[in-house]
Amino acid sequence: MTYYAAPPGPRDAARRREAQLHSYLNAASRTVDRHPYPGLAEGPGPFPLAEVYVRQLAEDQHFSEDRDRSNADSPDVASLPVPAEAIFAGGGRIRVVLAAAGGGKSVLLRRYLATEAGFWMADGRIDRADPAIPVLIRATALAGMPLLAQGLAQAAIEELGPYGLRETPTSEFFGEQPAPQVPWLVMVDGLDEIPDRATRVALLERLAREADQELSPYRFVVATRPLPAGELDRLGPGAERFELQPFSAADMWKYARGCFRDLPEVERQVSAFAAGLRQSGLNGLARTPLVAFMLCQLYAADPARPLPDGRAGAYQSFVELVYEQNTHKGIRRTHDEVTRALKDRHQIPRDQRAAEQAAHRVQEDLPQLIDHLAYERINGNTALAVDILASQLNVQRPEKVNPVLWNAFLGDLLRPTGLLAERSGDLDFLHQTLLEYHAARHATRDEQARAALLERLFQRRRDDVGHDLDQPSYLGFLLDGLLSPADDLAEATIRALEELAASDQRVAWELFVKQVRLRTKLPHDLTACHLVALAHNPALSVNRLLAASTLAMVPGYQARGAALLVHFTQDSSLSVSDRVRAARLLAEVDGHRSQGTQLLVDLLADRSLDFWLRLDAGYHLAAMRERRDDVVRLFAPLVGAAKTPSRQVTHAALLAAFGEESAIALLLRLANDPTIGIRDRVDAGRALARLGDERAASILVTLADYDDPEGDIQGHMRAARALALLPRYRAKAAAALIKIATDTTVWDNRTRVDAAVALASLDGYRARGAELLTVLAEGESIGRYARGQARQSLTRLRDVAVEGRRDVY
Repeated sequence: MTYYAAPPGPRDAARRREAQLHSYLNAASRTVDRHPYPGLAEGPGPFPLAEVYVRQLAEDQHFSEDRDRSNADSPDVASLPVPAEAIFAGGGRIRVVLAAAGGGKSVLLRRYLATEAGFWMADGRIDRADPAIPVLIRATALAGMPLLAQGLAQAAIEELGPYGLRETPTSEFFGEQPAPQVPWLVMVDGLDEIPDRATRVALLERLAREADQELSPYRFVVATRPLPAGELDRLGPGAERFELQPFSAADMWKYARGCFRDLPEVERQVSAFAAGLRQSGLNGLARTPLVAFMLCQLYAADPARPLPDGRAGAYQSFVELVYEQNTHKGIRRTHDEVTRALKDRHQIPRDQRAAEQAAHRVQEDLPQLIDHLAYERINGNTALAVDILASQLNVQRPEKVNPVLWNAFLGDLLRPTGLLAERSGDLDFLHQTLLEYHAARHATRDEQARAALLERLFQRRRDDVGHDLDQPSYLGFLLDGLLSPADDLAEATIRALEELAASDQRVAWELFVKQVRLRTKLPHDLTACHLVALAHNPALSVNRLLAASTLAMVPGYQARGAALLVHFTQDSSLSVSDRVRAARLLAEVDGHRSQGTQLLVDLLADRSLDFWLRLDAGYHLAAMRERRDDVVRLFAPLVGAAKTPSRQVTHAALLAAFGEESAIALLLRLANDPTIGIRDRVDAGRALARLGDERAASILVTLADYDDPEGDIQGHMRAARALALLPRYRAKAAAALIKIATDTTVWDNRTRVDAAVALASLDGYRARGAELLTVLAEGESIGRYARGQARQSLTRLRDVAVEGRRDVY
């Protein structure tokens, strides 16, 4: 790609397009140090993002590979965490980034936009498979736009205008590929911020339809908190999901060192900060990137001040800090100036006094008005922020003040607060959790409001409770407001919590596990009592383990929770994977990491245990990046001693996950060995493909092809699916699956159905897969069982498309 030093003339369409691209990339690359919430990062001693940024890991939630029944309990290499930037690589049409509130989604997207734009500016083209040029848009903005290209153009102007965007990008510019064979990577941020479920579902279906078009100029990455069950299925079976992992302990301290680099004796400050986290009970929550940012700012502003207690306390202290830090911008002076300007627009002294008095009343009530604005927004009011405020009685506009001037005055009061930002011609809260915090403040602003909230939350039909549980972050702020102060309403809230938990174990688990992890200030003894009961309930399966690990987070019950996890590692009534998972959870309990990892090593070394249990322990250690030497020491001898190629592949795949070169070489050798069975060769190739090693491609292409329809067709089909893990070879994988699905001479018609289903799960091939399933579902010659299997698969595929049109609430 060629770039020009100066923008060319507007008459030449090709040069104009290239000038727009150059301008866009240049501006985007300049945002590299920009914090995603700039109003929160201002003030004395801000932390430049590039200097404190810590790369996160992501865990692939897409389990697409069927395994032999004999291997059903074996761990999956795809579950190992990968660098979060890997989400953007490859040719997947739609990928989803999942993370809890403040989990780093927006930072990841904005950081990728800036760095990738810088690479394109430097090299003209990224030398990788399936390159794409990123563009960022908020889901709330896109939902209100009839045309995607129009929304992208407006978003680019708003985001990049302050960063030197010289050429105005047009809808036509974003309606086509930015360069030959290079699509736009549309990063949709904050899907969960759309409060209306029907609107969210409509947007998901819209993205799925766009991605499903064969010549679409777009790929998509959608960032969101976890949504109610089934919503993300509207994106289709080929939409891969990745969950951002919170900071590890090492990440947290690395981040803190960067934030405290200007303080004296940095290591001493980090140690004092760590002690403060333990004392406040926020050490677990601090691994959430946004909370880490807030707490580091609070500490840096006043190292001698104790850290706040609980999440609501952290947000309260941080909002107060934002107001304090904004004094350097002269916020009081700014407010006085806009008040004077409003007053001076009137000539009659009586009108001047009325305007000035009304303006001062608004200034005095501004914190409460911000709370009210948040409450209206979280309950679906999409009116402009100034219109919402203007509708309040205590913001009543004097009769002689022009409505346009009054609304402009309200906007000028809101902008300098540091809590809101101008977006799409409106003012929005900088982060969803800030919106939730302020909305909860309004909902619990006085005794009357708290009583009404208590009635609304707990005194309605049980069927409605699930709606609140789908918003655990907001619910946590509401509960904090109900439980403080300690009065009759707080006691009534505790009784309501007990009754609700006693009525439904699912509700109890959702309530206590999620709220403890959010550091909501629930009564410790009550919470511990329910968590112990949940941990001892066999019907809850794996959720018992999470109840025990959550118990370890309750002040005074850490030892009890850790002991329960140790017990679970030795409980033979639990499944293989659950016993290992208990050891992994123990390693995540504060102060028990070495005990947990040692238990995993002990399980790995115990030859009396089931082989898959030991292997699963090894994969958990690999995911934690712990005890590599122990894993290699224990498993390397097993590779040579393995009596079957299948076991060799299994052992080598684990060692390859640790980057052991000899294991990778063995996998390559096994994949290319014609003397062993096709499925073992495919498993070796798949293990390499999941590590992104394209050396497996040629052998998988060969294994996916066949001449004998009476042979191991299932093995060939598995090779095609493994090949699809390599983005550059997806088309060849699809061709192999189509061959199997359409081959009427194949002896196993169920494999034909499996091939069609696998094809439909590939990005860009959903329609073709559905077409083949339709043919198979109507075919009389394939047998009743296979025909029924095809019909069920086709129904599931169609349900994904129509489910979103159902109005659940």
